[in-house]
Amino acid sequence: MTRFLKSSSLVLLLISYGGLKAQSFDFAQNQIAVWEMAKSRTIRVAQSMPEDLYSYKPVPEVMSFGQQMVHISNSMLSMNSRFILKKSYNGIEKNAANLSKSEIIEELTTAFDEVISLMRKLTDQQLMTEGKPHGEFPLTKWQSLLFMRDHITNHRAKAVLYLRLNGIKPPDYGFN
Repeated sequence: MTRFLKSSSLVLLLISYGGLKAQSFDFAQNQIAVWEMAKSRTIRVAQSMPEDLYSYKPVPEVMSFGQQMVHISNSMLSMNSRFILKKSYNGIEKNAANLSKSEIIEELTTAFDEVISLMRKLTDQQLMTEGKPHGEFPLTKWQSLLFMRDHITNHRAKAVLYLRLNGIKPPDYGFN
């Protein structure tokens, strides 16, 4: 009886393992909802600042609020081209002082939509391949997507601080 239980357990374990091994996680598809939340949160932050304060800087050495938003959109396009598509990026970060609030929000929307659109087409196999290294650090394409989100969060957090320094309540925080 004991031998039967051991044999049965081993067979069930092998069947279970085989089923798990065949499953695919589909990283990009699982990240799309997270990126959609990041897009929504970033745009809500951009909408929260009055247009006349888009030039606000807490100290002269840092980017203005508007430039933080422009930097987010330009960096997404740059990183997407270089790290994911492995293409050169010829875009130049625009000067936020020459753009309206609505133009900056449109740039953010377009950049997020471009990255999310590409993610819809990426397979786990493609994401496991190495993209262009970031400095001396080789990154797979899925790591590059996480790096991009980290960069967005960094600059959005600075923009939230700018809102608070102007007495503006930022949008409620949520997972993204």
